Amino acid sequence: MSENKPFIGAVNVTSTEIKCPGCGGTIGVKFDPESLNLTCPFCGLVSALPQPGKVPVVQEIDFNSALQRASVNWGHVKKLIICSNCGGQTLYDAEQITGACPFCGSTSVTPASENPQIMAPQSVIPFSISRDKAHQCFSDLMHRKHCLRKGVVDSKLENLVGIYIPFWTFDALTVSNFTAFYYVGKLKNYFSGIWNQNFDDLIVFASDKFHNPFTTKVLNYDYTKAVPYSPEYLAGIPAERYTVGLNEAWERSKDQMPNKIKKSILRKYGIYNFIDTLDTSYYNVKFRYLLVPMYFAIYRYKKNRFPVVINGQTGKTFCDAPTIVPFIVLPLVGLLLILVAFLIYYVMMQKGLR
Repeated sequence: MSENKPFIGAVNVTSTEIKCPGCGGTIGVKFDPESLNLTCPFCGLVSALPQPGKVPVVQEIDFNSALQRASVNWGHVKKLIICSNCGGQTLYDAEQITGACPFCGSTSVTPASENPQIMAPQSVIPFSISRDKAHQCFSDLMHRKHCLRKGVVDSKLENLVGIYIPFWTFDALTVSNFTAFYYVGKLKNYFSGIWNQNFDDLIVFASDKFHNPFTTKVLNYDYTKAVPYSPEYLAGIPAERYTVGLNEAWERSKDQMPNKIKKSILRKYGIYNFIDTLDTSYYNVKFRYLLVPMYFAIYRYKKNRFPVVINGQTGKTFCDAPTIVPFIVLPLVGLLLILVAFLIYYVMMQKGLR
């Protein structure tokens, strides 16, 4: 296997504006998640875009040739906005005006100078859930939850914002030399072997600046519906900038693989109780820089704010909700403690009488 070359995310964000093919207008031209088309607010023209599942599968880029093949063209001028509150870094259309962070809602945002290191994505999963549908997904989830406190089910989403989230995906063929052992009585028996395993679309989150624990709950994307990147899919929709570079992401993916390999070996050879050593080599490594659609919002209940995350492709929704369970469990625990104390007192009294 040839040595993996160091990769620096190259890129100058340049090129043309998104123009309506009908009237030539650029302001307000947006991607419509319901029709998966580009719409112009001036002449009303609807321009068809390649539909997910009806275009060739996006090809990953070979890791060793990344410097030669990585795209550096976002297709239109972008500006980088940094939030001083949560640290989120978001890319907007250059003409788009924003006064708040899409992640935390803070208005403490500042434009950053153009960064020549912003790599353009190879592919994108377009939004297919509209804002109205996102509200409905949240309502449906709340109606499916049980034991909610009074009024929670009628809560409404606030500050709903759609944004593209960056991920790296990796493919790799692994060859591992391993030793395993098992016990027969007190005797320790060893075995060594070679294990081949292929990894496809191993996911690494591409940002360390924004942390939302709920994003991992809604990652049920259909990656076969990814389309080759085109700036039209981002028209009017911000995209979070990746802050985890390719080399670092690859190292993180290698941190995930050993445990998966060990579990596969133990499933195959059930007699072995433990993997003692594992030495893995990686071949035919490929990567993809992918943008996926996600909605972020909040809802309020009394004085509390609860974050909500919605998958912009499938509509899967996740959030916490206050329930009446504590009001049921705590009294029961208190009653149980009283009963235990009474039993202890009763036993002690019986011994005293004797």
